[in-house]
Amino acid sequence: MTFFNATLILGTLAAVVPIALHLLARREPQRVVFPGVRFLRPKLSSQRSRLRIRRWWLLALRVLAVIALAVALARPHIDSSLSSTWWTVGLMGLTGVGFLILASVAVARGMGRSLAIGVAVAGLLALVGSLFLGTRTWATSGDLSEGNEQPVAMALLIDNGPSSKRLISSSDGTNSSRLENAIREAATVIERLPEGSRLVVLDRSATPIGFALDAASARLRLSQMKPLANPLPVQERMDAAIELLRSSDLPGKQLVVVSDWNAASWKPSAQTPAMQPEDVAISMLQVDASVDGNFDASAERLINRFLSPPKLIDAASAPGVSIPISVSVGMESSSASEGQSINVTVQLSLYERGPSLPVIRDGELVLPRLRGVDRASATVVAGADAELVLTLPPLDLGTHHAVVELVGDDAFGWDDRRFLTLNIPVPPRVLLVGENADERNRLGHGLTAPIAPDEDGAGFRVAGVTYSDLSAVDWQLIDAVAMIDPPIQIDAASQSVVSGSGLTQSTVDQLVELARRGGGVVMMLGPSTEVLGVASPNNQAGSDGTNRLLPDLVRSWRVPEPGRFLEERLPTHPILRPLTSLDDQPSWSAFRVNRYWQSEPNATAGWQTVARYAGTQHPAVVARTIAPDDANNQPGRVAVLTTPLPALSKKTRSWNQLFTAADAWPAFVIWRGLMQWATGVSDQATTVLVGATAVVPEKDAANQLRRAIDAVEATADAATESSVRLYPPMAEGNDIDLEPTIREVNVADRDGVFSETNEVGTTFLRGPDYWGGYSTNLDPVWSRDERVTELEMDQRFGAEQWMPADSGEQLSIQGRVGGASPVSLHGPMMLLAVIVFLAEQLLSNRFYRTSGEAA
Repeated sequence: MTFFNATLILGTLAAVVPIALHLLARREPQRVVFPGVRFLRPKLSSQRSRLRIRRWWLLALRVLAVIALAVALARPHIDSSLSSTWWTVGLMGLTGVGFLILASVAVARGMGRSLAIGVAVAGLLALVGSLFLGTRTWATSGDLSEGNEQPVAMALLIDNGPSSKRLISSSDGTNSSRLENAIREAATVIERLPEGSRLVVLDRSATPIGFALDAASARLRLSQMKPLANPLPVQERMDAAIELLRSSDLPGKQLVVVSDWNAASWKPSAQTPAMQPEDVAISMLQVDASVDGNFDASAERLINRFLSPPKLIDAASAPGVSIPISVSVGMESSSASEGQSINVTVQLSLYERGPSLPVIRDGELVLPRLRGVDRASATVVAGADAELVLTLPPLDLGTHHAVVELVGDDAFGWDDRRFLTLNIPVPPRVLLVGENADERNRLGHGLTAPIAPDEDGAGFRVAGVTYSDLSAVDWQLIDAVAMIDPPIQIDAASQSVVSGSGLTQSTVDQLVELARRGGGVVMMLGPSTEVLGVASPNNQAGSDGTNRLLPDLVRSWRVPEPGRFLEERLPTHPILRPLTSLDDQPSWSAFRVNRYWQSEPNATAGWQTVARYAGTQHPAVVARTIAPDDANNQPGRVAVLTTPLPALSKKTRSWNQLFTAADAWPAFVIWRGLMQWATGVSDQATTVLVGATAVVPEKDAANQLRRAIDAVEATADAATESSVRLYPPMAEGNDIDLEPTIREVNVADRDGVFSETNEVGTTFLRGPDYWGGYSTNLDPVWSRDERVTELEMDQRFGAEQWMPADSGEQLSIQGRVGGASPVSLHGPMMLLAVIVFLAEQLLSNRFYRTSGEAA
């Protein structure tokens, strides 16, 4: 035990005052002889014993009251690790007092002298044992510091993740962000630091850390913090802080994390195992604290509405056609908003393309004009999102930037604005090859729906021929080819093409050449494909040309009724992405496959199994890329379906029901995904979440047609177009008024890949002959203000390895290594003093009242 105000313990000497008063106030009674006194002597003897016991108890209470008050004012503290021992001392003392009270009652009621003596002896022994154990524990326990006297090495980690931007409504009607509250609490902790302490202030940015020179520099670091849309993991920054603290010579080391305990930051995962540093005390100071997930009912919670990142309904957008986009709008669900509904208005705006904007003028970023193009309203119920469809007007070739925003303000502004960048490319030229005209037409309409393939607004330029007309095709004018049930003959042993009545080796070489110059080839195998001879599984043989175009084929499988169905193997592959990104997923068991080709794709050759048949290892869709001959070209793409599409002809109808089953939309989506991947339309990722990689076109589609006409100008443009200026989104709505950092970048050298996606907004790329960019949105997980509980924190760090706190004033600053935190006995001792004073008053009033009545 340690007394933080040890000098006040001298107040226990005042305990002699009631003793002295007790002794001085005693008066010897006068002896008066009275004949009838012999009848009163037995009663007087009994009454005298009771009065003597009351006097001693009254003296003991007065002494104990003075001692308890003096000890309470001395602020006693015990080590929490010895709390069980001190509990034992207290219980033994209470037991001793209880026995003495029983002995007093026994004497007062004349229950027998031996009984009273035995009980009194037991009480005295209990008190002596309590005094001995308490003295021994006090003498052997180490000294404790109050926490503001011994210097410590402290790291203050401010959780400035996206949730720190949320606004908190205070009792005075003003709103402040959680980060502002966190900075205030951190400043309070800095004020309480002992003299000589070392302090490091850090956040979740990648800024290198080091000990601050003084408190002023630490406060300056706090004032410069802002919410981060793409922060580093909390544990990574905690690890960095702990390593720095371990380099300090001070024995006491403490890490204080000021956070709102948002689940997106604190949910444990395989990448964030539990941390249990034994040499560093961890304290968690919670901002905008909640109890078991329920917030303080006295504080009005601000409503948060949110938007999901917008999605293009059709990835292959065409010039001159209205473009629908979908977005979800919702309201955060909580106990306060349960059953509540609000009307929301969503506005869609479009940046106008301007070759001279954006630009820096007088130190400010001037953006292109943002004009509204569509608006929609909906009624949103807490916990139930509403789907809205907004429409962009017909757009020209090139890159376009749009903004979807909720009208009005709420608690979290980052999810009220969503950004969209889309590229309108020159429509790819697709050749459909098949013997059945109905099948070609069905696939052509499915590729350009809802517009007919021959209309100007179609996203693809589609042409169809039969296999007999392939010799007349100019392959230089084709971007991708899709072959329906190709009549190709394969030698089983060598897996090489056998020139016969079907496709010749020359035609196959032309297809390979198309892929080598960056084109796409889609082969949908069916009954016209033949394997001559007997092939063995895992043969992995064949010529170079065949291996590049087709995987090794084994045999044709006829599946008994009810047939097999597809199973997604790589749901994130661009071929399946248009399907897997939808909210409603298909039940593939309704789309049966009765026949297919068994293939053995060679993984070392780059083949990937995108989908397979359920219950087997047989691939249904395989794909690979082919390195181009010219380094300036994009890689070629080859995809193979082992069952034909659309399987509408008499010859192919028995193979599958992918297009003929009721509500066969999944097959259409996969078909479009195949051709978007084969033509490179799906390669671009111009609308991404913060932290993801953006991929933009290397050339501005708005200038491609003009350069194709003027070849001389195209040569001159090649050097100037590659270098563009990057305008980051930081000036679009940041809280800190800083001039944006503009950089020169080379799009071609980067292959259109940009990793500068840490800020929310639109990044503009502008050059002499280039206008483009990309958009970054906050991850929707931050729209749900879910919190972790203390139990989850226990699972992460260990129940004994961290301490919670609700404010900087309540935070226990630990100036020691290891051990447990000090526990204050100031409150219990003050309560004991009050109880003793009350008992003394009751007993003294009863004593004097009795004496007066006797008189």
